[in-house]
Amino acid sequence: MSVNTYQQCRLYIGDKEYTQFDGVSIMFPGTSKINSARFTLNDSDFQESKFINKEVKIFLNYGTSDNVPIFRGFIRQFTPSDKNIKITAYDGRTFIQGKESQTISLTDFSNYDGYTVAQYLSEIIQDKVNLNDKTYIGLSMLNDVSPPVLMKGVRGDNQAPYNLAVKQLKDSLDKESINDGKVFSYNIDMIDDGVTSNIVINKDKSLDSEPSVYFAYLDGIEKYNHKFRTVPSFVTAKTKDGKSVSYQDGNLPVGIIGSTIKGNFEDTASATEAAFFETVKKNTASTEITLTVNKAFDIALGSIVKINVPEEELSMNTHRVISKSISYSTTKGTTCNLKLNREPVLVSDYVNNS
Repeated sequence: MSVNTYQQCRLYIGDKEYTQFDGVSIMFPGTSKINSARFTLNDSDFQESKFINKEVKIFLNYGTSDNVPIFRGFIRQFTPSDKNIKITAYDGRTFIQGKESQTISLTDFSNYDGYTVAQYLSEIIQDKVNLNDKTYIGLSMLNDVSPPVLMKGVRGDNQAPYNLAVKQLKDSLDKESINDGKVFSYNIDMIDDGVTSNIVINKDKSLDSEPSVYFAYLDGIEKYNHKFRTVPSFVTAKTKDGKSVSYQDGNLPVGIIGSTIKGNFEDTASATEAAFFETVKKNTASTEITLTVNKAFDIALGSIVKINVPEEELSMNTHRVISKSISYSTTKGTTCNLKLNREPVLVSDYVNNS
């Protein structure tokens, strides 16, 4: 069976399907970063002006006919030539993130102190993005996390609205499970329902969760590589007045490996807590794995998977999908790479503004 028979990737810009395209690259970077798609349109009959902010839908159709696009976004950049046009699209969050978004200024007199992050995003999107009966970012799946993360005290001049929400989530952790030696962080993502792409807030799934996909050499894995990352056995921090404190991981099970975090800590108690969380977080994902797979291309970021490979330590444990990239060309077909276990958020990110 030929590549073109088995893999019929389809591209739509607005309501029109384009068949002369190649070099598709779709990135799902995770950690609340915006998803993107790049491709080359080999169409000599195009009008550049009609593309800007147009909706893009890409269907992989890898062995099946997909009802939901693997990517939905909006064209924000393009580079024309006499033969083709190279196009870059981003998911709907592009309208509230970065230099091209409509910025906001939050002061002591005008702010979102009474809002959760989800409530804040909903109001921003309704007021500044989803206008004139056009939905760029769906809100039907937007949820509050538990415990809720608040926008209290958030201030700034000419800030991109999305960046403020990401920072609030990044500065917050679900610490309720810390007695089990776990710390979960929050991330923002997009989920497509076949009609629109909806913004959601997700919390890390426990690695003890039932895996959603199993991969093996004869079942999904084309190749893989991994590396072990050294984790600190003790972490040092300093208070505002220069007092140094540290947290040590038991009896130094991996030997003497130190790390230092920076933060504006008021006292030794908060600095010690910060060092403790840094140690816990860095010890949760000491192996980084890259999988090239030929199934489960639509697997969601944050999903828990299990792999069957020769290394016993990798096969015995479950792993979290942190990022994903998909490429398609008419000659090579579809390739999907998954990144597993790369640490998404350092606890130092949480404590830097303490």
